[in-house]
Amino acid sequence: MNHFRYKIIEPNGLVSSGVIKLPYQEEDSALAHLERQGGTALYVRKVGALGRVLLGITDFRIKKGIERPFQAEFLANMSLMLSSGVTLTAALEEIAESSERADFKHDIKDMIMMIQGGATFSEAAENYPHIFTKTVLHLIRIGEETGRLDRTLMDASEHLKRIQNIISDTKQALMYPTFVFIAMGGGMIFWFYYVVPKIVGLFQEMDVSLPRITVMLIQVSEFVQAYLLEILLVVVLLAIFMVSAYRKSRKMKKAADSLALRIPVLKSIVNASSLAFVTEYFSLLLNVGIDIMQSMNILRESVANEVYREKLVEVKAAIGRGEGISGAFKRARIFPPFVVRMINVGEQSGTLPEQLSRIAEDYRHKLSVLVSTIGKLIEPVVLVVAGVIFAIIVGGLFLPIYDLIGKISR
Repeated sequence: MNHFRYKIIEPNGLVSSGVIKLPYQEEDSALAHLERQGGTALYVRKVGALGRVLLGITDFRIKKGIERPFQAEFLANMSLMLSSGVTLTAALEEIAESSERADFKHDIKDMIMMIQGGATFSEAAENYPHIFTKTVLHLIRIGEETGRLDRTLMDASEHLKRIQNIISDTKQALMYPTFVFIAMGGGMIFWFYYVVPKIVGLFQEMDVSLPRITVMLIQVSEFVQAYLLEILLVVVLLAIFMVSAYRKSRKMKKAADSLALRIPVLKSIVNASSLAFVTEYFSLLLNVGIDIMQSMNILRESVANEVYREKLVEVKAAIGRGEGISGAFKRARIFPPFVVRMINVGEQSGTLPEQLSRIAEDYRHKLSVLVSTIGKLIEPVVLVVAGVIFAIIVGGLFLPIYDLIGKISR
């Protein structure tokens, strides 16, 4: 894309000038593009190096990622318009004009310029990875090659919707236990900061001898009162550090993912989510004609869980050595026997994409069931942990009161 200064006579007779960004290298091509709009070009000049730098600074903006539901709706709308006979550029223009997002509208209009300049849809889309994922780009290329772009765009839209459902269910399943343990932590801080000092004051007035557990609780309470702000700051900074390290460090991410696969209830959620994700992607890629090795590469880049990502690398290496697909998945030792058996059936019968789709559907269902029953699964653990903690606190605080009542009675 280059910037050109221009001056043209509009169809209404008015003279206008400005700077336009076009996907051309030569001034003649830019002039022809402007005159195709109905005006008469008086001059067109390519902007120099300094001007390009200044315009690049003014045009700079942070490209925010497009939400998956928005992407799915965009691709579905494109598919419907193309299947109705609307041209590609007209469909893009319609979507750009109807969008309320200024950044998305700007990017789509740039894509239209590229396509009008001779680029294919997939070549233009490659410049906007925040809108088109690698999987969607592969589907667009296949659609262009086969002449079924409308069908592959609808496949991409449905795929993104299913992936969004998997991710939403996973987040919803993890939300309840996270909220519960945060609430427990807040309750403990409230007890130690507000409740314990009130009762301790009563003990001091009565000159009651305190058992060891009560002394320990008082010491914890005094520490919380003295360093409450510091404690909260450390917790916040630690949370920020952990999240940042998880996102940026593969070692940290792998350690966290490995730990998640060892915690009983969390293990079920992570496994169901990851297996649904892997089989959904794998089924789609094979179904549209992408070969096994390329599909494994895309899978490895798409899967977020580091443990599963490493296992997919092992699967790809085993397939590359000539092993069967089901044998390679079995050797990885993380995929359940049910998954391996279904893959073997698909491999032997030539219906692997269909079998993978069935597996994905099964694990999406399991994930939905987990979301609906997560409260019942977590509740016993929460009750035991909360009961032990508050039994210690209450016991430590009320033992001296029982001693005091006993002395008064005597």
